[in-house]
Amino acid sequence: MALDPMIEGMLSQQPAWPPVRGVPLQELRANVRATSIQIPPPAVTLASVADRAVPSPAGDIPVRVYTPEGAGPFPVVVYFHGGGFILGDLDTQDMIARGLAGGAGALVVSVDYRLAPEHPFPAATDDGYAVVQWIAAHGAEIGGDPARIAVAGDSAGGVLAYAMALQALNAGGPRLAAVVNWYGPAQHPVPDGGSMAEFADGPIVRADDAHYFHELYITDPAQDGDYRVSATRAPDHRGLPPHLIGSAECDPLRDVTEMYAPVLRAAGVEVEVKRYPGMVHGFVSWVGFLPGAQTAMADACAFLKRAFAD
Repeated sequence: MALDPMIEGMLSQQPAWPPVRGVPLQELRANVRATSIQIPPPAVTLASVADRAVPSPAGDIPVRVYTPEGAGPFPVVVYFHGGGFILGDLDTQDMIARGLAGGAGALVVSVDYRLAPEHPFPAATDDGYAVVQWIAAHGAEIGGDPARIAVAGDSAGGVLAYAMALQALNAGGPRLAAVVNWYGPAQHPVPDGGSMAEFADGPIVRADDAHYFHELYITDPAQDGDYRVSATRAPDHRGLPPHLIGSAECDPLRDVTEMYAPVLRAAGVEVEVKRYPGMVHGFVSWVGFLPGAQTAMADACAFLKRAFAD
């Protein structure tokens, strides 16, 4: 499997990321943030971008609200950034949130959930669900339509998107319209073999990086059986909203991303799987200039528009 030529060219011009295991966490966070905020965003025009806080039992949760142009109320996409549950913030995937707001014509609420290891599982899922519940109750106050809520995320954020859909289903609400996951694992720990062996050394994310992130997020191996960690292990998937699963061909997490699709189909859930040729883990962050990322964003926005119209 060949890397996309543009990605290959980019990677050849910069030093390879070191394995994350052993890098001091604050240094790792600072490096990821410094790199991310230099990535050009997509060329979209929005009506406004504003930071605010959503109350929760654990304290206020910072969020960033992206409002598209036009007349509301708008459908809402609650977005969760990637970063292995230990990295990332409202700035690191700002470009993805902008792309979704502009492309889907949706009000995007990006969530700055608490990170491990300071706040291990289930802190991130608790924060996420608190925001989803708040949008269902108060979304109209910020220009959203609480009857049309979707969840989306990349990598660890995709895991959270899965968790939100399952938690809402099990709790009897809020009703969600759709789920978008880009390269987020559907099961933990990530099984070895397959794409984990083929792309064990990356690029971008190594197989051991995925294991290390998981070690910091989970405090008890029994938590791997929780559907909020491993969506495939939920006892029942019937009644979930439509899912779009996007994987990267040259990603160690490709297989564990795609493995959720047959589980959903067996439960009668509508699911689309898109494997993007030559792409690597995290590629959607390059939506401002990479054609493959722009295709993935267009696919997600079209999927969300269809779901919101139903």
